[in-house]
Amino acid sequence: MISFGGAKHDVWLSAILATTLGLAGVYLIITLGLRYPSQTVIQYSQQIIGRWLGGFISLLYITFFLLIAIYATRDFAELYLTYIMPETPIYIFTGVILLMAAYASVNGLEVIARIAEIFVPIILFVTVLGILFNIPNMNFLMLLPALEGGWRPVIVDAIVEVPYLGLAVSWLFLLPSLNIKTEAKKTLLLSISIVGLVMFLVSITVVMVIGPDIPVHSNYQFYTIFRLINIANFISRIEPLFLVAWTCTSFLAVTLFYYATVISIKQWLGLNTHRPLILPIGVIIFSFSILFFSSYGELRQFFGLERFGTIAITMEFGIPLLLLGVVYVKEKIIK
Repeated sequence: MISFGGAKHDVWLSAILATTLGLAGVYLIITLGLRYPSQTVIQYSQQIIGRWLGGFISLLYITFFLLIAIYATRDFAELYLTYIMPETPIYIFTGVILLMAAYASVNGLEVIARIAEIFVPIILFVTVLGILFNIPNMNFLMLLPALEGGWRPVIVDAIVEVPYLGLAVSWLFLLPSLNIKTEAKKTLLLSISIVGLVMFLVSITVVMVIGPDIPVHSNYQFYTIFRLINIANFISRIEPLFLVAWTCTSFLAVTLFYYATVISIKQWLGLNTHRPLILPIGVIIFSFSILFFSSYGELRQFFGLERFGTIAITMEFGIPLLLLGVVYVKEKIIK
């Protein structure tokens, strides 16, 4: 998510600052995860700070993963309702993506990883295509003057973006499944750097093409960018490519955090299998994604800095820092 708030034409600076903060957070997360490479945060949190407090933290992560799955499900549905089939009932879109996510979750993390291997190159290719094809529409003067409103709007917008980079906290859940864990830190830092670069390029493209006065809660600015593409009256109307990329992104987000929620509950409750949990968790995501938010504006408001941002920063940085600090203290005492 790129915040087009007070930073306006300086949003690219917000992207750089957010990426820097995100990399710091990711380093913290992966450092903690590598301390317990064969366990998830649901399992080792109880070893670090005790059964009851660790169990409470596990419950917080389960709720956090569930919230992200709810957001990604509703966000996917809203795009199609806004631009493609506005008369279609919202439960059709949420039901379709959740059924696919449930099927992938039944088959396990390996299937989800193989799907990601196919989808991620598509997402990156379409993003780069959207930027390159918009070069004729770019006005570089839109990026000037730099820091007209000072650093405060830049910092605020960066903090809004950080929680979404910090979703790399899912690696506290994924790390035990990696075959080569020694490469995890390098891989994750590289991944966040690439995401940060994409955020930077998309943000300056949107500003140079649409302008700096973009509504804070404007829906899907990059979709608008694709609609404006017209190369010699030959290459145009390629916004379906954006829909393909967005669908891939939404599916991966919904599936990953749907599966993370289910497996985390399984570990938290000490169950032998996660499959009986898939249907009830799917029903919860389906119900909350539709009933909890009456409009897209309400969805964005809830997942802004004041509410979700506070939760996300705590889960992505605060708790890993707490756990890692306790580990260091215990090691010093033992020595």
